[in-house]
Amino acid sequence: MVFREQKGETTGHNLIKPNNIPTPNKWLNNEVTVAWLGHASFLINFFGTRILIDPALNSHIGITPIGNLTIGPSRYIDSALKSDEVGPIDLLLLSHAHTDHFDYPTLRKLQSPDTLVITAKNTLPLWNGMKFKSIEEMHWQESKSLAGVNVKAIEGKHWGARIPWKKGMEANSLLLSKNDVNLFFGADTGYTELIKQQLSEVPIDLAIMGIGAYSPKSFEASHATPEQAWKMAEEISAKWIIPMHWGSFSLSREPMEEPIIRFRQAASGQIEKVAIQETGVTWILPR
Repeated sequence: MVFREQKGETTGHNLIKPNNIPTPNKWLNNEVTVAWLGHASFLINFFGTRILIDPALNSHIGITPIGNLTIGPSRYIDSALKSDEVGPIDLLLLSHAHTDHFDYPTLRKLQSPDTLVITAKNTLPLWNGMKFKSIEEMHWQESKSLAGVNVKAIEGKHWGARIPWKKGMEANSLLLSKNDVNLFFGADTGYTELIKQQLSEVPIDLAIMGIGAYSPKSFEASHATPEQAWKMAEEISAKWIIPMHWGSFSLSREPMEEPIIRFRQAASGQIEKVAIQETGVTWILPR
């Protein structure tokens, strides 16, 4: 992949600018349009329902001891859109509370009386002081119909504690359904057959699967390798697949480009099923 570079003012290294920038104001409400904003952040127009998943759109992720000051890893690839560029959001989905998925500065900028929020079980206190239309927790196997979309919490193989002693904070994968189309957001998960079991009766049109943060070997318990991510997508018979959770932040020991190289190798012979491979790319579900 070839990227244009710009000097990051706060990152301490060259911040790579995505080649592609989404234009959500031009998306059509009679289609399913998906844009990868980077890492695990996705903007989706799901037949007119505007969904934002796990937004971490700033230059850093990590702890926020004072206001929006963030102490933690800096980006390598800039977010394809900033908080003020995503447009109105009907449904904001947070899979779990780890700082690369649950970013306080981003969430504060997204506050809106028109936005519904789904968060993982026992994470509601993390939202204290933030103003949205509603904020609801979901536990595995629970379903809710919100903004015209059915959302179901799926159990994967991960944990969700933002603070180590908050053991009850869960982590969700998510099934989104509307107009007979099913999107699966794998979020963070190690390899598990639980996902196949829970989705055995569901035809999956698109699976969004994490492929990074698997090294050292012990990390595989909660983050699938690229090969395991491909296997899980195949096990649920996903028609299309988007690999995520790689390239934006250095969170583990594997080289930054290794996950996508290994994922392409795993997909060899079926690479046409991979819908997005670069930050900022917009893709429309074929009908």
